[in-house]
Amino acid sequence: MDVIVKTISRILFPFMLLTGSYVALHGHLTPGGAFPAGSIIATAFALLILVFSEGDVEHKLTRNELIDLKSVSGILLIILILSIGASFRSELLSAQAPLELWSGGFTLFSNIAGMFMVVTAIVLIIYSLVRE
Repeated sequence: MDVIVKTISRILFPFMLLTGSYVALHGHLTPGGAFPAGSIIATAFALLILVFSEGDVEHKLTRNELIDLKSVSGILLIILILSIGASFRSELLSAQAPLELWSGGFTLFSNIAGMFMVVTAIVLIIYSLVRE
């Protein structure tokens, strides 16, 4: 690849990670959440995979690490849904008032866990496509 493309992708990568993290952390207050945040972060990794060789990227983030991260975030998401879901619903209904902004409770944690699931799934798909 061209030196300019590699340099621009190195510059854009941290900003894309920052934007994805912002969308995940503020997804309960603004439009967005786990899937858009995960898509933004996965696009950052896709940029690195396409611009640099797969070996250069994969030695920093291997398939096994991605699978482990996906498993842990999936288990965390299931635990959040099962243990906190019922109590969160009653809190949510009692805390809502018209024209007032509420914090979202555990939605932040489910956004983060869902974001990691989306990132790992999309990056694993991109690894598979690049390998073929």
